Amino acid sequence: MLKKMINSAQIDFEIIPVDPLLIKSGQATVGGVDMSFVRTYRFGEKEEPFIPGSSLKGMIRSYSEKICRSLRDDPVPVCLPYLKPGKEQNGERRQASCGLSFERYKKDHEVKTIPSPEIYSLSCPVCRLFGSHGFIGRLSFSDAYLTGDYKKSHLLEIRDGVAIDRLTGGAASGAKYDLEVLTRGEFGTTLDIRNFERWQLGLIALVLRDMEQGLVRVGFGKSRGLGKFRAKITNFKIAYYNRKVSHLSGLSELCSEEENDDYGFSAETGDKSPLPESEPNGLRHEHTITETWKEVLTPGVNDLVKFIETTDWPEPLERFLERGR
Repeated sequence: MLKKMINSAQIDFEIIPVDPLLIKSGQATVGGVDMSFVRTYRFGEKEEPFIPGSSLKGMIRSYSEKICRSLRDDPVPVCLPYLKPGKEQNGERRQASCGLSFERYKKDHEVKTIPSPEIYSLSCPVCRLFGSHGFIGRLSFSDAYLTGDYKKSHLLEIRDGVAIDRLTGGAASGAKYDLEVLTRGEFGTTLDIRNFERWQLGLIALVLRDMEQGLVRVGFGKSRGLGKFRAKITNFKIAYYNRKVSHLSGLSELCSEEENDDYGFSAETGDKSPLPESEPNGLRHEHTITETWKEVLTPGVNDLVKFIETTDWPEPLERFLERGR
């Protein structure tokens, strides 16, 4: 989307476990535990546990969907990314995946591609930010690696698990398993956002706020006492390319009228949030908001609420899919 750089945000944060964590490995183990923690050889060093960026993206996307669903009930403002068109069950009406809907349209109408601006303007709010089968998202996630002394002092434990017999309430015969959990360690990672609308930063701000407060869980066993963590923001920068900006601005304020019409960017509310003095870095003008990001991003949160309340999705997508039928 937009074959040029307009703005970006970089967020460095640490993941500090509160409860044990288990990010399951897809590798089979011989003589080992049934569920092992995923590992990697980083820079050829000793094997160490890590959290894949895909796990972080899935966690944050899922939580973002919950936030959007909390802002509007009918129609639901976001799709279910796994739900195939025509396969909706009770409670899933008008929530078919944006990406799968576009794939079905291309197959039905024998078209190879759909223009990126059209896909973006027809997609639900979460697909606009995280992407779908139709186009790449605004976000990119780095893998989370152990930080500092925890590279050597992290602790993995083996715990027993067992299925419960629903009749007796005791352990079910032959249903014992074991799992490897991390009980000590901290991870560091980076989240990058490129060419953002202001409401998109507002959505990420709400997720980060809840992550700081330990309200989000990651990995396996979230309903079994695993996966709780706290996030600590260590660096937060917003950059604008080849232009100086005095207050928080998204694409609708920075793009031309034609681009706004093509992509359907959401108009910003009148709220203004001043940015600290920028530091030049090549073509970028960077604003560091590590200590003040909650206040700076408040207008983005207000934009999000207004956007979800007023967007007519999924009607535009439904009209598009009906073309030629």
